[in-house]
Amino acid sequence: MKKTALILLGVISAMPGCGRHKADSAPSDTEFVAQYRDSVLRLSDIVSRLPAGISAADSTALIRKMADQWIEGFLIEDLAAGQIDDLDRIDALTADYRRSLIADSYRRKMRRTGVQPVDMAGVKAYYKAHAAELRLERPIVKGLFIRIPADSRNLDDIRQWMRLADTDSYDALENTGRREATAFRYFADRWVDFDAVASEIPAKLGDADTFVENIVDYETELNGMVYILHLTDFMRSGTMMPEDYAAPIIEDRMKALHLADYEAGLIKALRASAAEKNILKEGNYIKQR
Repeated sequence: MKKTALILLGVISAMPGCGRHKADSAPSDTEFVAQYRDSVLRLSDIVSRLPAGISAADSTALIRKMADQWIEGFLIEDLAAGQIDDLDRIDALTADYRRSLIADSYRRKMRRTGVQPVDMAGVKAYYKAHAAELRLERPIVKGLFIRIPADSRNLDDIRQWMRLADTDSYDALENTGRREATAFRYFADRWVDFDAVASEIPAKLGDADTFVENIVDYETELNGMVYILHLTDFMRSGTMMPEDYAAPIIEDRMKALHLADYEAGLIKALRASAAEKNILKEGNYIKQR
């Protein structure tokens, strides 16, 4: 409990926006905790940061400690304001940090909304032009994977269906295997990163390229669970990516390029507008770059 209190005290004191409500927006008696000059600390400011499941007694004590910390922060700030030589530097750093947070937050929003969907014809053209450069860093595979209890009455059938991996076997796996399995992955129709498949199996599979080149059917058992993997195809690391596997990677690259162009254009327009309104003034060093 003491450790939790210290952490939360640090959090509330480190967040300048917490409890900075203006005094003219008066809280109700049940919401009011403290006021310092024109800043008001509300109960909801603290309650939102209390850990889940805390007892009533502990929460009351923690609220009091948080309120004390909040008040002490203002008291020390006022005391220090006239005695710290580099207060202007601190103010500047705070302002720089705020601007940085706002800019980063807006850039994240631009990544979500500022770039139009990539034209798939453009993705195909990119792949055609750069296919030789798009090389696999890790092997990729196609196949099936299942995790099933070792006491399953259909385990032998499931082993057989996994080895055959034909249409009838897949239908049986869908109808019977999936019902009894605790995990079932079908990726015979698409390329997946072998590391993603290997992460499902609680055993060391060794070198990935060596494994995919030499293993078609793999099975291991641990803690009452049987893990069965059947590979239908593979591509070694270092080989050229197939187009369907490369497509989402190319799409991400093109989005990043479009976003960079979009952001550069936006900044250029905003800069010109600010200069025109005399909000922004640039020295010769910047102009002559």
